[in-house]
Amino acid sequence: MQTNLAEPDFDVIIVGSGIAGALAAYRLAQSNVRVLIIEAGGVPSESLGRYALVRSYIESPPKATDSPFCGDNILATQPDPRAPTLGKDYFDYPSPYSGDTFVSFYERLVGGSTWHWQGIYVRMVPNDFHMNKLYGKGVDWPINYDDLNRWYGEAEREMGVAGDPEQRRDDYRNRTYKIKYPMPALDPSYLDRQVAKAVPRMAAVSGIPLHVDTVPHAINSRKYDGRPPCQGYTSCVPLCPIKARYEGIFHVEKAMTAGAVLRTQSVVTKLALDSSGKRVTGVYYRRWQWNDTDKRRYKLDADDRFLSAKVVVLAANAIENTMILLRSDAANSSKTVGCYLMDHPIKQSYGLAVEPLYPFRGPQTTSQIETLRDTKHRKDFAGFKTSIKNDGWGSNATGAPRGGKVAAQKEAEDWHPGTILDLVQNWGYFGETLKKTLAHNAVRMLTLNSACEQLPIKGNAVTQSSKSDDLELKRPLINYQVDDPDHYVRNAFRKIVEVHKSVFDAMGITRYKLQLDDDGKPLTFGGSGHIMGTTRMGDKPDQSVVDKNCCTHDHPNLFILGSSVFPTSSTANPTSTIAALALRAVDPIKAKLRSG
Repeated sequence: MQTNLAEPDFDVIIVGSGIAGALAAYRLAQSNVRVLIIEAGGVPSESLGRYALVRSYIESPPKATDSPFCGDNILATQPDPRAPTLGKDYFDYPSPYSGDTFVSFYERLVGGSTWHWQGIYVRMVPNDFHMNKLYGKGVDWPINYDDLNRWYGEAEREMGVAGDPEQRRDDYRNRTYKIKYPMPALDPSYLDRQVAKAVPRMAAVSGIPLHVDTVPHAINSRKYDGRPPCQGYTSCVPLCPIKARYEGIFHVEKAMTAGAVLRTQSVVTKLALDSSGKRVTGVYYRRWQWNDTDKRRYKLDADDRFLSAKVVVLAANAIENTMILLRSDAANSSKTVGCYLMDHPIKQSYGLAVEPLYPFRGPQTTSQIETLRDTKHRKDFAGFKTSIKNDGWGSNATGAPRGGKVAAQKEAEDWHPGTILDLVQNWGYFGETLKKTLAHNAVRMLTLNSACEQLPIKGNAVTQSSKSDDLELKRPLINYQVDDPDHYVRNAFRKIVEVHKSVFDAMGITRYKLQLDDDGKPLTFGGSGHIMGTTRMGDKPDQSVVDKNCCTHDHPNLFILGSSVFPTSSTANPTSTIAALALRAVDPIKAKLRSG
């Protein structure tokens, strides 16, 4: 386990095989760099293929986001090692704790969370990089839209993105950017078109008229890169059955074809540093296997293993990158590793339309209202965008129509969205009455889902718990609060509810549910699965972890990729910016290899 500096095992070790690690590994391997991708999880259904995942999903009663992957040789922790999702019972919280539960989770799988993402591919807007200068909120990025524009385009071509041509106005730099995606946009659904007809009848929100736009997707609208076009199964979360949607494993496979090595079921425990503490010499990792006699436990190697490299790249996620650094006592001279944890908090509303909308066709979101992503009011409330959902009530707070629990019955309530469990147990529906109710509701379901930006707050942080996981590593200890002293998110939630109600009113919908919040009480919110912050990017080493090239200030040969480097959250789904930053970091990594 001694470092061999004279002859390292690899030029570059990349920790994590999600989209950031996969894209970087592919580009580096193309340049004849000796690359190792080390992944904590396994390959879902490696021997049986995608058909096994589809069958697992079909046969799963809860149809949860990890349903296709249960039972495969993949890794999670309690309560069920057969499922890959980390969160909920994995995160720990201080005791006593008065904050919010962090409700976004992640997976340990080859390919990362792109196995079950929607494929929504939205760039940041130029003003997102200058939040403090323009709106007095958060901090400014050390880079701007100019620095990423080329890499946004390269990532879109690598992955295959379908979308209508767009224009982005940069108020800070007085420029206009034109975006042309590799493929035309996916067609709006019939449901989208009905909402789009109604929205112009709405009253302006904060003086701003709203309109409906198509959503760019990393989903094929025609054959691209050897993969078929979308067939509209509406199951992007948790699985595209035909590979029309982009997944990180595609570039893992391309990287391996170009010469990269993949090592699975290997959890990095810590980084190795040289005697000066400046250079990273490699990684220690822990191999695990199934325990054939006890499926709820793992077999661990007796000792951690070591691999050396000239350059190490952390590309796990904003929580796991943090945990590796904390266990290594690395890259933390600023004392900000783990700080500024962010998500895109969600507010959701759902209604029953008067006329059929015929949901459950196409990807889960094909159109959105993005008018309030960036306005002059951003100094007063968080920017947000509203997804028009094609999957009925499947993603709302009750989990309808599938349902995982029975809602309490309210005698005075004359309408209930209800799950099947609710309709049967609370309301006594069965036979023809149950069938007619389900048939009537199923074609009229409408969900509006709005996600807003969240300010970077130092106290929203990930540290090490005193409790250990199944691999005998400390679990993440979370401190998290959605609201902030300026009520930036709370004020946005009020506007979101106003938008949702206005859409329902414009469509003549009278039966709807809004997630209202009482002043002074905790906010009702959902998580986007967009885990950001914790190793933020910045020009000042005493206030940030990495520089504008994603290289750590403290260690010249340690890079960090992924949304953990985001200084602010913006309103964009982070995947596009993760991909652009990963591709942009390849040249600095190669330069570091040349300079030694």
